[in-house]
Amino acid sequence: MANATTFDSLVQNGLMPKPIAQEIIQKVTQDSVVRKLAGTTPMPITGSTIAVQTGQPQAGIVGAGQQKPVSNMTVATKTVKPIKAAVIVYWDKESRMANPAGYIDVLQEQAAGALTRAFDLAILHGKDALSGQDIAGVEFVNKTTKRVELGTAKKDAGGVGADLLAGYDLVVNDADHLWNFDGFAADDTLRTRLMMQTDTLGRPLYTNNLTDAMGTIHGLPTAYGRSVGGKIGAAPDSKVRAFGGDWSQLKYGFAEDITFRTTDTATIVDGSETVNLWQRNMEAFLVEAIFGWVITDASAFVAYDDKVAG
Repeated sequence: MANATTFDSLVQNGLMPKPIAQEIIQKVTQDSVVRKLAGTTPMPITGSTIAVQTGQPQAGIVGAGQQKPVSNMTVATKTVKPIKAAVIVYWDKESRMANPAGYIDVLQEQAAGALTRAFDLAILHGKDALSGQDIAGVEFVNKTTKRVELGTAKKDAGGVGADLLAGYDLVVNDADHLWNFDGFAADDTLRTRLMMQTDTLGRPLYTNNLTDAMGTIHGLPTAYGRSVGGKIGAAPDSKVRAFGGDWSQLKYGFAEDITFRTTDTATIVDGSETVNLWQRNMEAFLVEAIFGWVITDASAFVAYDDKVAG
């Protein structure tokens, strides 16, 4: 096809063709824990200021000829500051030339996977997957002060299920807000703990399949992923095993374009290995994506932590 994407066209343009960029973004959002629960907002590269509702208007009951009540819908603005996530993918040149179409697929897959992990970790924990350090100036879900320690409730008092309900109450009974509780984001390690929960007669309480990316807890949609615990790349395990709350209070967006650069002469550092591309006849692509998000208030969420030993 005349319009088929080739490596030559990628090298020359410096801006990933829209179909490939959109496919990568689609896969990132498809695999993301955050995307399964939160909503989207337009995301220009320069950022944006969006309105967030901080109070709900209330309707009153009036009789014929009576004055209609007035209720104030309080609104505040928040500035969404986009951040850039990047990944370098490299390979040997001869293998790529033998199967150029296949390596474009590899580029898409590897870039999407790396960006998905960076996206979820940034929004849930405010950390950089590559360095494990905090990202300066961003909001994140784990800032919530509402916390429940898993393993607090004894088995005959409901066990882990009761702990999860305690977090539900923390959110919906917030005296200062009318938060909903519409889902959980859970670490994969919580799945087996739930499936081993039984009632006092030994009957299982949760029956989700181990292979399901989405399940339910107490009837609420639940997205499973390792990013919830925070142990991604260089980032340490946070000991969080689930987040729950009002996911309508979190909005995210990707800039439409994905940019990249290519080189076959640079020296790159891959963990403990230093790779001289020119000396080894290899080439590398640097893929960069820009995204941002806004959280109305971290108190819309509760974090479920592992019980502290001892």
